[in-house]
Order: sequence, then structure tokens, then C-alpha cells
Amino acid sequence: MSAVTLYSPGQIALAAFLGSPLAACWFWSRNYRVLGQFRAATQCLVWGSVGTAALVAISFVLPESFPGLAIPVGYTVGFRQAAKLVHGGTVAQHLSAGGRLGSWWAVAGVSLGWLLLLLAVLFVAIFGVMLVLPDKG
Repeated sequence: MSAVTLYSPGQIALAAFLGSPLAACWFWSRNYRVLGQFRAATQCLVWGSVGTAALVAISFVLPESFPGLAIPVGYTVGFRQAAKLVHGGTVAQHLSAGGRLGSWWAVAGVSLGWLLLLLAVLFVAIFGVMLVLPDKG
């Protein structure tokens, strides 16, 4: 297994913080794929999509006084702990056997790419709704 790369819980947490739960789940699913757990990889991506959509919906109904970083910090810590619980031991064994971690730069870049994609989808959705709603002027 030393020829393959895995992503650490810290890298998955960084992906969550920079790019959304979907970005974190994308890297987490890479670990599942490397470990041959293809169904878990697919489920991870589905739940990442559902979780991200739910967080976006929730963010539209939160009061303005709600602390802006509370939700991202919360799910970032949650992803780190969950990834540590699920793959932490496997990643540690992989590293001790001479395996490699994925690039931190790749985690940052891909996560920001996921964020840009999410923002583009939101922009198109909001613009589409504005086009469909009747003009009140």
C-alpha cells in the first residue's frame, strides 16, 4: 500500500473548512477508493452533497446575529474527529509503512475549486429564481 496516497484527518478538515463538507467528503472518498471500499466512497460523496445542500439552506434562514464562523468551525472539527475515528489508524499505519500523504497544496486547491463550483451553482440558482419570480416594481 506504500505506493498509494491517503489523506489525513487534518487534510480532510482543511478541505471542509476551505471548500465545504462536499470537498471534505471528496477527499475522504479518495481514501475509501484506495482502500477498495467503493460503495463507502460513493456514499461519502452522496452524504457530502446532501450535507452541503442542507447547510446552504440553513444558512439562508439563520438570523443575522448568528456568528458567521460557528457552522464552518463546527463541521470542520466534526470532520476532523470523524476522519480520525474512521481512517486515523489506517493513515498512521500507512505512513509508518512508508506510505505517502496526498499533497496539502492539492487539498487546498481542489477544496477552493469545490467552493467556486458551489458558489457558481448558488449564483445560477438564485439568478434563475429571480428570473422566474414576477416583477414587483
